[in-house]
Amino acid sequence: MSQEKALRNRFKFRSIATRLSFWFFIIGMLPLIMVNIAIYFHMVNAMKVSIFNRLEATRDIRVAELNRWLDERIVDVRTIADDNDIRVLERIRNVGKEDERQKAAIVSEARELLRRYLQHYDDFYEIFIVSPFTNRIAVSTVKEREGQRPVHDFHFEGALKSRKLFIEDIHYSPTLNNVCMAFSIPVFSRKDSSVVIGILVARFNLEASLYKRLSDRMGMGDTGEAFIVSKDGNALNQLRWRKDAPFRMKIGDHAALDASLGSTGIMETPDYRGERVLAAYTYIPRTQWGFVVKQDLKEVYAPINSLRKWMIAIFAATVLGVIIVAVRVAKSISNPIKALHKGSEILGRGNLDYKVGTDAKDEIGQLSRIFDQMIENLKTVTASRQDLNREIHERKHLEKMLLEIREHEQRRIGHDLHDNLGQQLTAVSFMVQGLENILRKKMLPEAEDAARITHLVEMSKSQVRTLSTGLSPIVEKGEYGLMTAMVELVSNSERLFSIPCDLRCEKFVMLYDESALTHLYRIAQEAITNAARHSKPEHIEIRLSKDKYKITMTIKDDGRGFLMTKQMNTMGLEIMKFRASIINATLDIRPEINKGTVVACIFYDKRESEIRIA
Repeated sequence: MSQEKALRNRFKFRSIATRLSFWFFIIGMLPLIMVNIAIYFHMVNAMKVSIFNRLEATRDIRVAELNRWLDERIVDVRTIADDNDIRVLERIRNVGKEDERQKAAIVSEARELLRRYLQHYDDFYEIFIVSPFTNRIAVSTVKEREGQRPVHDFHFEGALKSRKLFIEDIHYSPTLNNVCMAFSIPVFSRKDSSVVIGILVARFNLEASLYKRLSDRMGMGDTGEAFIVSKDGNALNQLRWRKDAPFRMKIGDHAALDASLGSTGIMETPDYRGERVLAAYTYIPRTQWGFVVKQDLKEVYAPINSLRKWMIAIFAATVLGVIIVAVRVAKSISNPIKALHKGSEILGRGNLDYKVGTDAKDEIGQLSRIFDQMIENLKTVTASRQDLNREIHERKHLEKMLLEIREHEQRRIGHDLHDNLGQQLTAVSFMVQGLENILRKKMLPEAEDAARITHLVEMSKSQVRTLSTGLSPIVEKGEYGLMTAMVELVSNSERLFSIPCDLRCEKFVMLYDESALTHLYRIAQEAITNAARHSKPEHIEIRLSKDKYKITMTIKDDGRGFLMTKQMNTMGLEIMKFRASIINATLDIRPEINKGTVVACIFYDKRESEIRIA
């Protein structure tokens, strides 16, 4: 609730010019903001689509280049394996052990052929042929390795088992002390194409071939790069910021993981440096590689950031223009209104001869002329205003005097009842008691009648005492008078109406304004009387409470309630309201049918605040 009030106060303006300027600015800016936001997001979305398409196109081009490189190497290896001069190696099996010179000549011829291929294809490190019978290198471009067993069995086992081309994954080679990749393919006999006479293994120079293609970052800006990962997430090539990454770094970002698992897509994700990047990724099935092309978001979205700065600059300039227009329009409307306001202030100070009319033809000009005409009419009315105020003051004074006269007469009647009728009833009571004693001594039956007369006289005395107290209550002066008066009122009301009455208050309520004491007492007395006469309650309760200087008096009953216009004494209600208005108190009467009535009177004890300040 306090926040709503603070927000409401924040939008209160001290001048109509400020208010008009503010709302003209809001009206002008709302469609502008909506249009700018729509244009901005449309352009950003279009730019993002273009950026995504460009990066995906780069990915597809690089993947196509990588597949073309694989196809070319496959053709190279197949060409070597199908060379008849290579197949001549099958003659080695037919040469006897005693003719080593012929074997050496055949091997030398094959080695020279492989070396010519090695010179012709720059992508190769080494080419060798493994014998399927001995699992040793029969011929190699590196003569020293002939007769040795390959370091890795997968060099020839994959092709030997599948009897077709086998692409080995990139791996670390201890002989080269570097990462390498090899293709292996069976070499079949010329005589029987189903017989494998050797496994041709071609090991590639990745630095001069594959890595060179991957390190080409044309079209990827200052932060872009392309890399491949194994199915285990290991980096297989050098990275832009990690030259030693192959088999020494495991890339765990989402793009690399999704690519290694066979997915294709594009996403924003942190890379291996923790930098946010835009990554396009895919999967290369025949090598089981994940391929990723990425670029830092700062660079990718640089055009969007530039667009945002331009939009902010245009928006700021537009806001300035809207403010200038709103202020000028607001002033054209508010200046005539200010003139009217100034005239009303002058007229309010009593100068009814001042004219505020203008020559303007619009509604404000017409209003100013009507205002002058109204002032002329007011001159004739003002003359009678003082007479009216004097009459109202006299009437209020008369009402107060009537109330005081009524209070005085009630007190006089109460005193007469107590002093005259009460004393006479007391004398009658004594006389009847004496008569009763005489009759009892004479043992006459009339003694019982005398006793009943004595009882009726005592009851009359009690009722006279209650009536006299109600008409003329003994109100104690001082700050404790309210509590004393309420206790006395509850006691007298319970005796008078034979209805249980209670006074409840959590703490002692002190009243310092003695002039309000009688009026509060009479309001409570009238409320109890109305409840007892009209609601037929089983219980009446008076509650007193005090919060700082606010005193709350509540009279509540559990009767059947009443309709104020029919069942309630309207004179008593008016007097209650009048008494409350005299002491500047508020009076609230809430009757409900079959639920009783609640009368609440709230009074602010200003006398207490004056005493405390003093």
